[in-house]
Amino acid sequence: MISEEFEKRRKLLERTIRQEPKKIVLSKIKIVSEKKDVEKFFKDAVNAGNEGLMFKSLKSPYKPGARVGYMIKFKHIMETLDLVIVGAEWGEGKRSKWLSSYTIACIDDNGNFLEVGKASTGLKEKEEEGLSFMEMTRLLKPLIISEKGKEVKVKPKIVIEVGYEEIQKSPTYESGFALRFPRVISQRLDKGPHEASTLDYVKKLYASQKKS
Repeated sequence: MISEEFEKRRKLLERTIRQEPKKIVLSKIKIVSEKKDVEKFFKDAVNAGNEGLMFKSLKSPYKPGARVGYMIKFKHIMETLDLVIVGAEWGEGKRSKWLSSYTIACIDDNGNFLEVGKASTGLKEKEEEGLSFMEMTRLLKPLIISEKGKEVKVKPKIVIEVGYEEIQKSPTYESGFALRFPRVISQRLDKGPHEASTLDYVKKLYASQKKS
């Protein structure tokens, strides 16, 4: 059925599934044409404890592992963080000449850089499209202070704006927190490493996220 349109697949589910609350139910669906209808549906979804909505084309097939062109998430946007790159990793395949995964850190009251995750998405493969892996590699290579296998440690100098879906508590990183699905948005040319987001700010965002 994956090549069939969404509308047809949904109707088949409605005919097939005998819904029982707390056991098996179909996702709530609403066909909308007005912004106010979307806003109300979104508010209802969040109040019910969901992350948000999925927009889907009624005529789209099902494409495993891909959303672009078929569906898109709609959810609250978390505030971005300005974080320092303290490490990186050489890529594989066509990215083998680039440092394409970046260990990112916030800063504590004593000026220590504490890791909060690794970001490997958001940059471009072609320089003309924006901040690229090639450009970031050029910036980071002179800052390498040690290298082990594919992993390198770099002098904390490059500050990047990072988006993410959620802040989670984590024993993996020194900060005690980890960013879920971090992505590079831009390089903060106007900020030095000691102007990065603080650990206290990360804690504040984590607490506000829990409340909401």
